[in-house]
Amino acid sequence: MVVVTGATGKTGSEIIRLLTARGVRVRAVARDPEKAKALKGPGLEVAIADLEKPGTLDPAFKGADHLFLVSSPDPRVGELHGNAIEAAKRSGVKHVVRLSAYGASPQSSCRLTRVHGEVDEHLSRSGLSFTILRPHSFFQNFLFAARPIAAQGKFFATVKDGALAMIDNRDVAVAATTLLTTDTHSGRIYEMTGPEALTYKACAEKLSAATGRAIEYVDVPPEAARAGMLAVGMSEWVTDGLLELHAIGASGKSAGMTDAFERITQKKPRTFDVFAKDHAHVFGGLKPAIA
Repeated sequence: MVVVTGATGKTGSEIIRLLTARGVRVRAVARDPEKAKALKGPGLEVAIADLEKPGTLDPAFKGADHLFLVSSPDPRVGELHGNAIEAAKRSGVKHVVRLSAYGASPQSSCRLTRVHGEVDEHLSRSGLSFTILRPHSFFQNFLFAARPIAAQGKFFATVKDGALAMIDNRDVAVAATTLLTTDTHSGRIYEMTGPEALTYKACAEKLSAATGRAIEYVDVPPEAARAGMLAVGMSEWVTDGLLELHAIGASGKSAGMTDAFERITQKKPRTFDVFAKDHAHVFGGLKPAIA
């Protein structure tokens, strides 16, 4: 059995879809009972558990061979994933696949990647068999800007002309599914990117081609971006972490590419053109945006 945390999120839900399509028994772990009602599929169990509450994890992990570990950005990632790692050990989980972040390191200048680096070290010292995926930022992050793109033909960020080797979230799920159903990648850490490094200006051009309308990237000062993110309810920790990540991207240090996806799956990763075409109806305003 495979246990999938973050089951109602983009990556977790796609992994569940892929696993159940293969006939794999899956236990989906969610902390919100209302959201969990949407989790359905052949061979799928649902467990209500919370990484903040270690006592809920042992029954959720019991009987599992593999665990997919992910959570939302949080300054307590070390504590939350630490709870899961210890519960996995107690429950007899044989292999953990953890979703980390590109460039994760305890020495990182970015708080988001620094906390992930600390957890990666915890997992590597835990005695558990593990594989760590460190994907670059997702194409799907553009969906957070779908409303202004549809309404104004513009999206805003602070990455200047820095090129980013972004990846499709669906490919991250494909790679994770492969790792959760094989035993040949134990102890490995994969920095995973898409097939090309693109500036946001180039992404705007590709979105324009996919939708048939002019879409423009507008670079804004970090102070203005920070105010906007806080205004929509983003926490200060996540906001400042994203701005730190954008500063790294603006410096040109996020353009390096790897063949990790192809080595794991024996497939080619999706291009941004494919993502743009698949979501053209959203960016064109023909369907409500769901971030």
